[in-house]
Amino acid sequence: MTVYLVVLGGMSAVWVGYEVWLVLADRKQGKGGARVDRGTRYLNFLAILLGISGAAALSGLSRFFFPGGRTASVFWIGILVMLAGLGLRIWAVSTLGASFRTTVETHAGQKVIQQGPYKLIRHPSYSGILLMCLGYGLAVQSWLSLAVAVLLPLAALLYRMRVEEATLQESLGPEYVEYQRRTRRLIPWVW
Repeated sequence: MTVYLVVLGGMSAVWVGYEVWLVLADRKQGKGGARVDRGTRYLNFLAILLGISGAAALSGLSRFFFPGGRTASVFWIGILVMLAGLGLRIWAVSTLGASFRTTVETHAGQKVIQQGPYKLIRHPSYSGILLMCLGYGLAVQSWLSLAVAVLLPLAALLYRMRVEEATLQESLGPEYVEYQRRTRRLIPWVW
């Protein structure tokens, strides 16, 4: 097994481990069972699993390799993008603190968080997930793998954002609507 497979596999294992830990922490605290979620937690998990698994399965098709073939520098750029995504997700989750859930739900007394990464974007945790998917696609250096790794999770996350924002508007009211007006969804100053 090459060092590249070990590093990519290890990075992926850390990512999966973190996601499993988040779900288990929710369950331990009696959170994460909201019906308002509409199954988005499971949809996101399935989309990420299929996206990354599909990207891995398709990564050997040489006709889709990046121009110039596979290089160590592009692999390491992909790993750095994955690390940046994981760092952003961890930062976003820790900034939310007790308000973080793996499902769409709110709690009594919840406030609109507007510090840390939430100062610029409403869903930095999802931006982190998408960066991890992007980094994985870059690391395997295949256009087809990159598309599969990013587009499937993006579709699921867009649906979740729609469900989540409607729930937050209903629960948090005008303060959240004003926050939406001032911020972007996933990319600061862009979208």
